[in-house]
Amino acid sequence: MKRGHKLELGLVLAATCGAALFRGRFPQQIQSGYFILALGLLFLFQTLVRDIVLLTALRRIPRAILPSAQCICLESAIGFIPVIAAGSLLWSGLSRPIILPCTLWPITIAAVLLLGFWLKDYVVEWNPWRIRRDPDHVNMLFSWERKRHNP
Repeated sequence: MKRGHKLELGLVLAATCGAALFRGRFPQQIQSGYFILALGLLFLFQTLVRDIVLLTALRRIPRAILPSAQCICLESAIGFIPVIAAGSLLWSGLSRPIILPCTLWPITIAAVLLLGFWLKDYVVEWNPWRIRRDPDHVNMLFSWERKRHNP
């Protein structure tokens, strides 16, 4: 396991412990749309922080030597689904109040962060369409069209 992975798992553990420590401050009743929205935004925030750290480290590499790919990070693609679902629930008025025990918040936060950690290495390719594991996909330029390499 790389040092960055250990650091990220340590941050997941710290966030979970923080949520457990302050679990009494989380609402015990919340609209389902807001609950889904909060978890979706947590997922996207984790993705954003990871991408900023990785892109900052890649600033030294010239863009001309990076390979191009027709894909998108699976984690980024999945992250928008709960936000859209929550918006639909809230906008349509179908969101209903749910009662959450105090212990559910830290467990849910840990599950969301661990899911993001697990999905970070997968990409969705669309030519041909497939999902594949590529732990180094941050070193690619993403595009809708395949660039032709002229020697």
